[in-house]
Amino acid sequence: MMTNTSLVEKRTKGKSFAITCVTLFMVSTFAAVSAAPVEKEPGASSYAFFDEWPVNNTAQYSYDGSGVNIGHPGWGAAGSQISRLADRYPTDNGENLTFSDRADVPNPREISNALCHEGMPNYDSTGLSDYNWLWGQFITHEIDHTTTQDGRTPDQDQPDTAYIPVSEDDPWMGFPGGLQMRFFRSMVINGTGTGDPENQREHPNTITSWLDGSVVYGSDANRADWLREHVGGKLKVSYHETGDLMPRADYAQDPTTPGMSFAGFNFSGSFVAGDGRANEHVALLSMHTLFVREHNRLAEAIQERNPDWTDEQIYQYARHINIGLIEAVTYEEYLPSLGITLDPYEGYNPTVDPTISNEFATVAFRMGHSQIGPQMLRMNETRRPIAEGHLTLREGFFDVTPVTDEGGIGPILRGLAFNIQTENDLLFIDDLRNQMFGPPGAGGLDLCAIDIQRGRDHGVQDFNTVREALGLVRYENWSDFTNDVVLQEKMNSTYPDVDSVDAFVGMLAEDHVNNSVLGETMLFIIKEQFTRLRDGDRLYYESQFSEMDNVKNEIKRTTLADIILRNTEIERIQCDVFFAEQELDEMDCSLPNKRVTDGDDNNQPTTSTEGTIPITYIFPLVLVIFILALVNAQRMASSWLEPKTSGEDDSSEISESTHSDLDLTSDETASQPLLLTKIIEHNGSG
Repeated sequence: MMTNTSLVEKRTKGKSFAITCVTLFMVSTFAAVSAAPVEKEPGASSYAFFDEWPVNNTAQYSYDGSGVNIGHPGWGAAGSQISRLADRYPTDNGENLTFSDRADVPNPREISNALCHEGMPNYDSTGLSDYNWLWGQFITHEIDHTTTQDGRTPDQDQPDTAYIPVSEDDPWMGFPGGLQMRFFRSMVINGTGTGDPENQREHPNTITSWLDGSVVYGSDANRADWLREHVGGKLKVSYHETGDLMPRADYAQDPTTPGMSFAGFNFSGSFVAGDGRANEHVALLSMHTLFVREHNRLAEAIQERNPDWTDEQIYQYARHINIGLIEAVTYEEYLPSLGITLDPYEGYNPTVDPTISNEFATVAFRMGHSQIGPQMLRMNETRRPIAEGHLTLREGFFDVTPVTDEGGIGPILRGLAFNIQTENDLLFIDDLRNQMFGPPGAGGLDLCAIDIQRGRDHGVQDFNTVREALGLVRYENWSDFTNDVVLQEKMNSTYPDVDSVDAFVGMLAEDHVNNSVLGETMLFIIKEQFTRLRDGDRLYYESQFSEMDNVKNEIKRTTLADIILRNTEIERIQCDVFFAEQELDEMDCSLPNKRVTDGDDNNQPTTSTEGTIPITYIFPLVLVIFILALVNAQRMASSWLEPKTSGEDDSSEISESTHSDLDLTSDETASQPLLLTKIIEHNGSG
């Protein structure tokens, strides 16, 4: 017979099992929406001492870039006019773009077909990685943006256009009767381009010219405020199991959400960033995400050391350090990788105007367009392709699902460091030259043709006139451009003479300078621009932290590899990610992830969280267990109320079962990284 005591025990066991399942259900549900990304092992000591920072008395970049130069507060501000290194070439001020004395120059699509078609990819001979072109795009979006008259803003009833003719016998885009490739002319400064030959078009830079983190924080106060969490100095994020992502746009729920598209229209589901072009492709999106994570990592460390600081103090300090890191990566890694050596920094010079030039933004710094290869590699930690495979470039256009649904940003960032970019030359891959943003007839564009046309739209002089304005010698023969005889012949058959060459074409056609991946003219313009951006910036990190050597030096020696390792699940990568590395043993910088322990407090490592079943997958399993437990409990409850038949014995009672606990805790005793902890181990040493 079953006694009352055994009945109570049996009921208790059934209830305990059900309660356990309910608890697991609740824990897994909570974990699915709030589990933290992978944690990193603490690195070496930091030299960034927070108490040196005079928070309330130190100048910060304004969001719109004004006031950096006290004597010229408009220099570098959003909306300021783009400057010129050479006089403007006069163009028609009507709706159509014409060059009255250059009628014999081919249209941009014809030039592109003749000079820019790339068959098999021509990879960079110096081994530059895909981080080179990506960082170039990232900081381009940091320092210049001239919007086009796309017809989507209220003041544009009839936007000025300069459509590019595509002949019906075009080998790639041919269509009976021919086509017109879309091209909207750039917005102009109010009062310019009135039709008077003495009042030609001039163009605004709609974002700040400074390397001031506007790509992360925005170029106006409204966007900057929307992006903030307003708690703990942090930026808004959206949860992802591999690490935080940027906030998602939902214009129906929040119409104040900043717009996210270079074309002036919004689409919900995109990520919201400091710059509206962040969703153009997944590699760019990943770089944006990386620096949002770095800001929040800095904010957490600052708050831990300074619990009495306000949200504003924490935010501004983290922001300024993050800006310094963008500046340091640009000047200490990116420019040297191009073969550009600037003169030693001698401090802030208030007479230097940093304004972005047309020759830089519209021509020279578009060189990255020729460096983009046909694939975006996606690699796991062993540097093998992830299960979803690699992406073609066009598959990454305006599609966030490779980040949200296929492993986060880690596989993309590994692939960028693994892959060698294509050569800096006149050749463009097919995805950019014939299929950009869609197939022909449905949005397919030619980026080489567009770059040529944009130079003409902005009145950039021909190549030789630009060289002369820079103090360089004019070219007299095709052999002055290049030793490549085949390219000489192509240019000779495309242009009527050497004085008719578009500046964009001429710069990409030039042979590279020794120890550089740039031709002479392009190198001159890029070096000149970045020198002015540095020397004319009162808040440049080497000026701002000139009396705080520990902070300044730590920023200076921080690499992009450091930032990647401490903000992703990536545990190993080459120290200089601007040069590709494909041998895992040669990836000499590392930062291990914290490992899941076995619960015995012995801290023995098992495996990284990457590559394991995400915790969100546990939820359906626990839900099934929970339902089965309820059904089983109901069955047992019914049996408890029924009289026991003869022949039954007490051995039918449910036995105890053992199972491992779901350990969601972290090692709270581990030391936390400080502000700019140097976490890289070089060749096994700290």
